[in-house]
Amino acid sequence: MASSAENTSGTAAAITSKPLPPRSTATTTTTATTIPENSTTLTSAPQINTKSGASIYSKPLMLTAYDKYVLGFSMTHLWRCPTKTVLVPLFRQNFRAEKHLDIGVGTGFFIGDALAERLAKDEDVMPLERDPNSKLVQPKIEITLMDLNGVALEKAKERVLGVVNKARRVGAGMNGKQSGANLNVAPAVNVTTIQADVLDESLTLPQGKLFGGSTGFTLGACSKQFKSVSMFNLLHCLPAASEPQGGQEIKNRAFKLAAECLADDGVLVGCTILGRKYIAHPSRPSSSGRGSGSEATKKGRVGRTTSKKPSILKRSMTWTVMKWYNATGVFGNWADEREGFEKGLRENFEVVETHVEGCMLLFNAARPKRE
Repeated sequence: MASSAENTSGTAAAITSKPLPPRSTATTTTTATTIPENSTTLTSAPQINTKSGASIYSKPLMLTAYDKYVLGFSMTHLWRCPTKTVLVPLFRQNFRAEKHLDIGVGTGFFIGDALAERLAKDEDVMPLERDPNSKLVQPKIEITLMDLNGVALEKAKERVLGVVNKARRVGAGMNGKQSGANLNVAPAVNVTTIQADVLDESLTLPQGKLFGGSTGFTLGACSKQFKSVSMFNLLHCLPAASEPQGGQEIKNRAFKLAAECLADDGVLVGCTILGRKYIAHPSRPSSSGRGSGSEATKKGRVGRTTSKKPSILKRSMTWTVMKWYNATGVFGNWADEREGFEKGLRENFEVVETHVEGCMLLFNAARPKRE
């Protein structure tokens, strides 16, 4: 998802920290401001207006209906890639709760679901740790949310905090029934929000500030630290550039950013709706890069299900909706193809696996390349 924020690429940001909420749950918000006249900005590649694809998510009813319409009806009947049976398992299997970055947050549905599942795991899956006083405590979880739309960020943050609070209430009830139990009822969860344009080239320049300007949030603060990065339903909302400026390939900046943010043993996972040529076709077979069968991707691989060719009625409905979304700027994927995204992934990762399910491209990648 992009955003409705008035800024586009090359804006500056000031970091403001909100007081820590009770019960060890922290939130930090980074918001965008105008670049001071005396600041030095970075020269970047052609700039793309991402506002159209994101502005719809600021409308009051959109985020309210998002889960049922977009993740429910549309994913099943238009794009032929059901959320419950395909996308949710893919996200869960690649989610590393100890340090996760979610780019293009939507309503926070996927990160909220994966976090809820992780908090419900027993101690064999989430082993207890010892604090400086040698007491057993729950492991720390750090979630970072990135989107250009401030409304979507707030919605996703609220969802994550709601999941954490629910887990604490459940844990407190169970803990109260156990005499002599002194363990914390849930892990400490830190939530950070970053409002940024994923197509801003300065985001991926090692020497650059995340938002430009002398007080910007540096990329170094995010570099090589995340165990997992997700971008679900993001790329098809980003506009493609004109052919002389790179066309679809300009979206591959998102993969470069993900590679720079990931730790060496981290994993990228995501999905996007492909363009019109995929409307009439069933799923393609998986495409794996070098080492796709290794331990890095053996768990949580993209789906390998198959689907029948859609009926004429479904193809017509999907074509009409996709064409309308592209005409209004909600989508920018009319000409998006699997090969273009695979190229971007392989340029930034040593291990790549992709699969087309209906109109959706599912992908995960590991071993980010270092310059």
